[in-house]
Amino acid sequence: MSKRKIYYYDTDCGGVVYHANYLNFFEEARTAELENIGLSVERIIELGCYFVVNHQEIFYKYPAKYGDVLDIQARVVELSAVRMVFEYTITNQDGRITTEGETSLVCLNKEGKINQWPKELTDKIKVVSRINKSTASRRK
Repeated sequence: MSKRKIYYYDTDCGGVVYHANYLNFFEEARTAELENIGLSVERIIELGCYFVVNHQEIFYKYPAKYGDVLDIQARVVELSAVRMVFEYTITNQDGRITTEGETSLVCLNKEGKINQWPKELTDKIKVVSRINKSTASRRK
């Protein structure tokens, strides 16, 4: 989980977090989660994987505002040979859920073609997330 204070530049003219900024919050939390298990972006690239977003969903539940301190939880909920899905929950300092979301990522090789995730990455994620083949496809 990562904390994020909301600054004026994060907001619109009404003092509410600008909707597109949640994509940045998700990326920050996703990067921190990967780093927590020993997988920096640099290491993932060294393993021959350039990961890209291929689908994004955001559900706005309650406005986050200037001065709020948000807790952003990111977790891997799906992992296949070529796709990984992160789920996010953002709560404010009062414990109220402000935002939920999901990001689907795929691994590309240097030529820009879809590739399998490196074994080091999948092994570390499976240990931390308790994901196995039986939960690899939660959507039909």
